[in-house]
Amino acid sequence: MLIFLLIVLFLLVQVHSVQTFMAHKASAILSSKLHTRVEIGSMDIQFFKKIVLEDVYIEDLHHDTLLYSKRIKFGIGEFDNQKHKLTFNDIVLLNAKAKLIQYKTDEDLNLQFIIDAFTSSDTTKHTKTTPWDIGFSSVTLVNTDFTYRNEHDTLITSGVNYFDLRGRNVNAGFSDVRIQQDTIRGTIDYLSVLEKSGFILQNLSSYVKVSPIGIQMDELKIKTPESTIATDLTFSYSRWRDWTDFINKVNLKAEFNHSHVEMNDISYFAPQLKGLYKNLNVSGKVSGKINDLRGKNMDIFLGGTTHFLGDVTLTGLPNIDETLIYLNVQSLTTNYSDLTQLPMPPFDKHQTLDIPFNISKLGNLKFKGTFTGLYNDFYAYGDFSSALGKLSTDLSVSHNHEKNKEFYKGKLKSKDFDFGKFFGTNANTLGKVTANVDVDGSGFTLEDVAASLKGTINSLYFNNYRYDNILIEGNVARKIFNGKLNVKDENVDFDFLGNVDFTQKLPKLDFVTTLNKADLGALHFLNTTKKTNLSTQLIINVTGNNIDNLKGKINFDNTIYKQDNEVYKV
Repeated sequence: MLIFLLIVLFLLVQVHSVQTFMAHKASAILSSKLHTRVEIGSMDIQFFKKIVLEDVYIEDLHHDTLLYSKRIKFGIGEFDNQKHKLTFNDIVLLNAKAKLIQYKTDEDLNLQFIIDAFTSSDTTKHTKTTPWDIGFSSVTLVNTDFTYRNEHDTLITSGVNYFDLRGRNVNAGFSDVRIQQDTIRGTIDYLSVLEKSGFILQNLSSYVKVSPIGIQMDELKIKTPESTIATDLTFSYSRWRDWTDFINKVNLKAEFNHSHVEMNDISYFAPQLKGLYKNLNVSGKVSGKINDLRGKNMDIFLGGTTHFLGDVTLTGLPNIDETLIYLNVQSLTTNYSDLTQLPMPPFDKHQTLDIPFNISKLGNLKFKGTFTGLYNDFYAYGDFSSALGKLSTDLSVSHNHEKNKEFYKGKLKSKDFDFGKFFGTNANTLGKVTANVDVDGSGFTLEDVAASLKGTINSLYFNNYRYDNILIEGNVARKIFNGKLNVKDENVDFDFLGNVDFTQKLPKLDFVTTLNKADLGALHFLNTTKKTNLSTQLIINVTGNNIDNLKGKINFDNTIYKQDNEVYKV
């Protein structure tokens, strides 16, 4: 565009003849002054205000195309040589091709020789020149090809290469454009382009300010085949070269407003995300570099039922395996189906998150709290609610890739959580549990779980009876409990030391206990409506869950059994 403006300025000063002659004369003059090939097919000047140039061609010093346009049409709004002010009206470029190239042998762009040729020659080294103030009321590009290439940078990427850009089929409209020294301001009314990487921009509009240290785009709207983005966006950097390391050196600041983002579009600018196909609906404020990104008041919908509200900090992107995640979760809703569809790196392998199937029994899972760490090695503090009950966690969780198993340690609280359904036990054995325990273990399925427990079980359903006030210290592994219990319940009071095994159809009991009282009828060990009570010190090693199917050995000492008013002493 600058080439075009300089040509126009030169023509206005030197050309005052018949239009056909002027086109050839201007070509000859410019070729001589620029020491390169310049061609203008024809020129039409209307009242010295509107000019139409046909078949304009300018060659750079390396004999490559600098600018070609089938037609250039523009009007002159204001020209003041003393004030260095120039304004153009209604500029239209049709079927144009422009190439800005910094060759390996040159320090400057291939445009520099034109800038040098048109620099005023009557100034001295001690004269301070006033920079030109150049403005455009409107600029229209129709079917334009644009190339920018810096041969000093040899970055190879499958995405958008900021130092080897090629845009085809560029159609754009700009208005109120001002060029003041090294800063450009204006409005992008519309812009569409197909970049050589494959990225398709269907439309972009914004109020824009571009300077050597930043790009500010207010009321930015972007439309691609898969994404619709609305935001105020600012990029800041130390120098333009920082775009070669966009992830680590370019700061961004954006405020999204119900934007629909396809992550595969983002992968053109962060190739490490290539293969990640995931739609997000996003609102909130985002700031920082890609490798240290922060989101405030984020509202993210991932499809299905997965919905996140809260604050996000991501440090280490785009390497997801080494990315430290901090989530301040106001609300997170998801389920098993959505979790199993979450893509995992490397994304071009199309792998998804591996989740134990019994997580599906939780239904729609809701979480409020904090999440800190890696995606597979984290600390979670907060409250879960699900179809099986409520859990509160103060846990660290990690995934062992060699064993393909999760390990966890910390505090776990439950409120009427149905561990029986979660682990798939018989409905007549383990049921809902309300507890507050310290846990250190691994595995989330009944076949894999191995954990030590210490704490209080406020209530537990076993054999269709609710036990209250249980102190527990022991280990759980593959449907086996081994440890100590102290139970102070309305219908049972005992100390327990031993193990209970639920791996078979009928439970196996092997323990020593001091049983102060036990209403065997109320506990559903006897099929009776009578009031019963058993007190004893005993050693038990049996299989079964009622008096009719018990098999094994029971040693009683100081045993008293009562049934209504009958008393039996053994």
